[in-house]
Amino acid sequence: MGQYDRQAQSQRKHGPLPNSGAAKAPATPPLQRPQWRGQGYVKKQKPRQTTAVATKSTSTVQEQRLLIDLQQLILNIFRNTFLASKDFDSWKGTLHEVNEALLQRDLVKAFGSEEFKEGYALRWSPSRSLVYVNVLACLCDLRQDDHWVKQLLNLDLPSKPARVVCFGGGAAEVMALAGLVRHLLPSAAGKPQQSELETSNASQVETPLLYLHLIDTADWSSVISKLETGVETPPTLSQYASASARASNSAFLGPNGLNTTFHQVDILSLSSEDLKNTIGSEPLMITFFLTLNDLYTISIPKTTALLRKLDILAPQGSVLVVIDSIDASSSPGISNNQLKDSSDSPPPAYSMDWLLDRVLLAKPQKDNGETEEDKEKPRWEKLTEEKMKQHKLDETLAYPGSLENMRFQLHVFRRL
Repeated sequence: MGQYDRQAQSQRKHGPLPNSGAAKAPATPPLQRPQWRGQGYVKKQKPRQTTAVATKSTSTVQEQRLLIDLQQLILNIFRNTFLASKDFDSWKGTLHEVNEALLQRDLVKAFGSEEFKEGYALRWSPSRSLVYVNVLACLCDLRQDDHWVKQLLNLDLPSKPARVVCFGGGAAEVMALAGLVRHLLPSAAGKPQQSELETSNASQVETPLLYLHLIDTADWSSVISKLETGVETPPTLSQYASASARASNSAFLGPNGLNTTFHQVDILSLSSEDLKNTIGSEPLMITFFLTLNDLYTISIPKTTALLRKLDILAPQGSVLVVIDSIDASSSPGISNNQLKDSSDSPPPAYSMDWLLDRVLLAKPQKDNGETEEDKEKPRWEKLTEEKMKQHKLDETLAYPGSLENMRFQLHVFRRL
């Protein structure tokens, strides 16, 4: 027998051959993962997809819409308006007293004298005015079709001046709105070499581009008047200034750029009739800049009542803008000063957005003149909600005092 002949008793190395010569196909994989589907099985429901709101909880940097040169001009007006800027170091004691009063939330002491108010305007208002004007400039660029923005840009026929009501308004709001007018309408700047007669005639004939109504508990009338003069007066030049510099020297705004009215009153005591006369019947912008949390700290019920009045009285197309510190929150029925003196555990704090949404986005109360369909809809829509935003100043800006970057939260609503 040969070496490779198969023996009768030998077996195949890999076992017997299959019945069919074709290989079997692999098993079909399951269509889904194995799950329990026996008795008592309940299918999980998919999460409901809600309408996305423009909300941002992560920190974002505020876009610089204003040219740096224009921002520097705003700072120059603060510097040239108040004589204290020439000897800033001598005011450090006064500024320390103002800061201590603000930390204690003693607004009566912080704004109780002209010296303290000018010190506040010189130290804290410049940085905040740049924050406000950049926020408003971005808002106007994004909402160019809104009625209020068209009024400011003179796109409505017949043209009517735009109006802004600032609750808690002061020096920062004046310069922010003046900067906004100059940014959106460069032609609103003062004209060089304009004679007193021409200025007088222009102020009598032309209608202001923007009516600004400021309301606050403290009396800011003197500070606001000085800033208005600084806005409408060309800066003082050196006696060595060149002829070309003198020829091009002009005011920040012309006489028809901004018309400012200040009203000293307790904001929380305003009646519906007072608010109606202040707001009017045309769409406008309403602002609470670093003010609403202070009002909530004084009284949540009174502040809620104020917002409910605005909810009813604000004309359709109006815009509400709220800027406040990122840690702004309020506790019901107790102020921060009372919390410090109390040994009891603090009550729960409500966030700014929750307090605003509770009033503005809740279903309105039923009125006789509304249909059933309208009764179920809120009167406002939320345009923007950013709980943490940063404003970083350009390093090239020059100012005798300290300039500060700012972190804030932003809420914007529009009246439907």
